[in-house]
Amino acid sequence: VKWLQALKSCIRAFENHSKKSIKISAISISGNGPTVVSCGGLTIRWNDNYKVDPARTGVSLFLPKLIAFKELYPKEYNRTQYLFSGPEYFVYELTGNAITLLPEQRFIPAYGNDDVLKSAEVSIPSQKLPPFVETGKECGRLLKNAAEFLNLESGIPVYCGGPDFVAALIGTDTLQKGAICDRCGSSEGLNFCVNKWFLNESTRTLPSVISDLWNVSYLIPNSSRLKENERLQKVTEGIKILRTLAKENNLDFPDRIFVTGGQSKNKAYLQQKATALQMKVMVSNCNDAELIGDACVAFYGLGKFDSIKAAADSIVKTTVIYEPEIQD
Repeated sequence: VKWLQALKSCIRAFENHSKKSIKISAISISGNGPTVVSCGGLTIRWNDNYKVDPARTGVSLFLPKLIAFKELYPKEYNRTQYLFSGPEYFVYELTGNAITLLPEQRFIPAYGNDDVLKSAEVSIPSQKLPPFVETGKECGRLLKNAAEFLNLESGIPVYCGGPDFVAALIGTDTLQKGAICDRCGSSEGLNFCVNKWFLNESTRTLPSVISDLWNVSYLIPNSSRLKENERLQKVTEGIKILRTLAKENNLDFPDRIFVTGGQSKNKAYLQQKATALQMKVMVSNCNDAELIGDACVAFYGLGKFDSIKAAADSIVKTTVIYEPEIQD
């Protein structure tokens, strides 16, 4: 209900802000993950601290939360037909369709394959997870009751941009080798797009939404609890690690970094960051790039572009550049 109300408020604000008559042609959704939600709306958030032995989950991002849901709420677990991530549950609310958003085929192990799900340590039926739908494919159409609540026409197509970090990579066009972005909201992480798999204890490598590329992530632990100077120090350390990885793998390291999230509105801090990193700090036409990423997904799904990359190349624009000051 809160998500529906929030969407209704966004639509109203959008209509009030526009000076022209507008028609909403599609809805595109992303959200933080791995949050897990039952059909009834019971939720385990991504930052809940229930501990699950990593030996039970392999490389899966979602299995720890699926296991936590099963063990903490056995009655709801047995009752619910499906378990969703947050944005997928919202798709379910809006359309009645149960889907699991798959950013790209190589993400399947990150969700959990049949062998892992059926193992004695996990024992979760694969039927609990809705079928996969690829990014940019229509997830369903807006139901009549949801449309009436939102004051929209029923039948509008709904798309899913999936996890927020994937939407942010699209929304900053971090979709080519050598591009890097800094997602710096309540949590913070560096994302470096490369053309080969990296194995490093300090980073996490996941597929890009572009089939022949990968995303190397450096996450800032407990970033929301850090002071600005402490956080910047951790970002500097992360850049140093990524720069070293690039050198070891004969890859060029970029001289610029896209920044998205709440910090992208702090001009003084961004200038400080540019100088500390000795990199150009780029801000795009939307401070919260996840929104641009969702738009790219929807425009691709509507057939306005031939690919998600083509949509990002056209829509994502750099509006501000912070140049590093020379350090003594």
